Amino acid sequence: MKKLGLIALILMLFCTGCSQIQSYAEKRSIRATRQAELYPWIYYPISEESKAALCEVLELPDNDGLCWEGIPILHQYVVEKIKDTFPEKHTSYSEVEAKLGDFPHSVERIRQPDGTLIVSGYVYRLTEYKGACITFLISQDDNEIVEKIISSGLGSGPSPTTCGP
Repeated sequence: MKKLGLIALILMLFCTGCSQIQSYAEKRSIRATRQAELYPWIYYPISEESKAALCEVLELPDNDGLCWEGIPILHQYVVEKIKDTFPEKHTSYSEVEAKLGDFPHSVERIRQPDGTLIVSGYVYRLTEYKGACITFLISQDDNEIVEKIISSGLGSGPSPTTCGP
């Protein structure tokens, strides 16, 4: 009888653990779904139309992975391709504007309290995802050279609603 009681106790503890594991798994699933809703460009590939437009304006060869039809490409790959195409500290903003000027974009300027311009950021939306922004930070001291390229909207904060105008 003692063995039966011990087995029942072990079974009860095991079942309690199972329900806690199931509850944890459900919470993770809900959180993952919420993340995918807020930041779809992290989880879902860009459209074939976005790929084709980028291949054309960046003048990429047909054998470039971004240009292959039917191959899923995430936004992060686009960011890497942009960084390869426009090397930081070696690209003028006029080069960026010449290739990407037809995509939705806007300018953000940060100034010191006395009005001195610190940095200009040109924010582009290069895919259908309105919150997936690529920003070109421009040096004010060095003939408008692209100092840094950053991608916002990668899930670290609130989802921006749009890039560009």
